Amino acid sequence: MQRTFTAPDWKAGRIVDFGILFSVIISLAIIAIGTWLLQYELEAPDLALGGFHYEWQRADPGFWSRASVWILFGLHQIAHWVTIWWAQEKYQGQYTDKLRAANWWAVGVNVVFIVAHYLQTMFFYDGIAQDIPSWTAQFAVIMMLFVIIAMENRRRGIFFGRKVKFRAEFYDWMKRYHGYAFSFAVIYTFWFHPMVPTWGHLLGFVHVILVMFQGSIMMTRQHLNRRWIFLLEILVLPHAALVAWNQVNTGQPNMLIRMFTFGFLTIFIVTQMHGLGLKPWLKNLFAFGFLLSLVIVYAATESPFLANEVIRIPLIEYGMVFIMYGLWWLFARLTGGLKAASASEPPGIEPQVA
Repeated sequence: MQRTFTAPDWKAGRIVDFGILFSVIISLAIIAIGTWLLQYELEAPDLALGGFHYEWQRADPGFWSRASVWILFGLHQIAHWVTIWWAQEKYQGQYTDKLRAANWWAVGVNVVFIVAHYLQTMFFYDGIAQDIPSWTAQFAVIMMLFVIIAMENRRRGIFFGRKVKFRAEFYDWMKRYHGYAFSFAVIYTFWFHPMVPTWGHLLGFVHVILVMFQGSIMMTRQHLNRRWIFLLEILVLPHAALVAWNQVNTGQPNMLIRMFTFGFLTIFIVTQMHGLGLKPWLKNLFAFGFLLSLVIVYAATESPFLANEVIRIPLIEYGMVFIMYGLWWLFARLTGGLKAASASEPPGIEPQVA
């Protein structure tokens, strides 16, 4: 007799709660093996790389330390892509409150490989950072953020609640393919790092595990929950600040901390807070507090000309939104993917409609 998988009757919000608890448990487990990991000798810093040197690499990597992480990374990535394809083909864009078979398989895949990475760190230590430049992991996170900014444009706008006029086909394209891109970004970042107990790593692993659970609940209404999405966005800020704090080998740790902290705070003030349904007075209060802290910090450093640090990350994020749109438009134009009725519609900015 053929048996079929029957999904437990859970709402998606319940599995999100489980994901939060699971991420905390994994963090505590990482702390527990901190002493064990001291047996591995780490590679000496490459001063030529400055802040781009990744400290947590074995000094004596071997075949199995490398092969174990690359094989597991590849299997994890392919397995999760299969669950995304399955959900899209089977559910055809129909959203529900409850988890279905593809969701449960996705959750199972992620839990199994999260535990596998924990064991792989214990016995081999290596992440794919051993063979890949550190800036690639940073760009993976940047990519997720600027795609979210573009996708959320129709709801909250990009610049102080004002929407950019992107074509409808652009949103259709992002809706269909963003899951594959986000899956690659988060799983790549997850396997880039060994599970070591620094504050930056711990918060980073909490973040990527939560994003994995977000990817596991595709085609559910919880997947579209705006406050949950905002939590996943904003967790980048404390993680980036903690990582910058750790980069003492660059000789300019304060610059990195200011750049990442105020850079991501700028994105919050300009874009993210306008999707939270806040009262105007509260938005103004946040904006005033941001500007006041900016003045105090840069006045205290006696280097006000360094305030250009604040706009570096926002310029990258917002710039990549328009670069992505331009590349998509060119590809769609060449392949006939643009509808004739709106073929001449130019990008522009319109007021947000409540």
